[in-house]
Amino acid sequence: MSTVRTGAGPLRRGGSAPIDHGLNYAAIGVTARPDVVSFPPAGFRSAEYRHRIGSGARRFDLAGRALMTWGALRAAGYRVEDVRAEEAALSPRGTGPLYLEDGTPWVTPGMTAVIEAAEPVPAAGRVKVLSVVDEPGRIGFVYGSMHGHTEVAERYLVVEHDEQDGVWVHLRSLWEAPAPSRLARFSRSNPEALQRKVDERIVRALHPSNVA
Repeated sequence: MSTVRTGAGPLRRGGSAPIDHGLNYAAIGVTARPDVVSFPPAGFRSAEYRHRIGSGARRFDLAGRALMTWGALRAAGYRVEDVRAEEAALSPRGTGPLYLEDGTPWVTPGMTAVIEAAEPVPAAGRVKVLSVVDEPGRIGFVYGSMHGHTEVAERYLVVEHDEQDGVWVHLRSLWEAPAPSRLARFSRSNPEALQRKVDERIVRALHPSNVA
């Protein structure tokens, strides 16, 4: 079931210090706040999605590991390349980049990556992780588009394990509103509708059929 409104981890985990360098928009980090759905910044649109992906600690663990290694974007059809950790913003203890046992890099604050997708909305450019959520029953991160990216957008993407043992993917998104166009309002390629389709694809990407 989905709703929409208009754990094991790495060897070491990072903190959640906000990083605000090099982004192509000013409202940095606002998707971490629930009120952004009702009150987006001027010139932007926002949405919120929750999608149940199963139940139990194992499902939470698998989905969390996939999410924190860029698995949600990859399963949603994005190419994720040139992943770079920011040394200065990793662990409060200064322990350096974080990895899973197999050497896969774990998402940390300040990390950047080049992401590309051909459809439903063509997108290409570097994004930056603004903060990390790492709490009992909740794990995820906020990332935003950097200068040179074809999108102007931010997403809060978290996996949650609730008190009823359900596991959910929770996404809030913020994107720059397209210029008004009479044709776009009546077209199946309405930019806003396409952006929502992107979000729906991401939030469903951690379903068990994609993450075993």
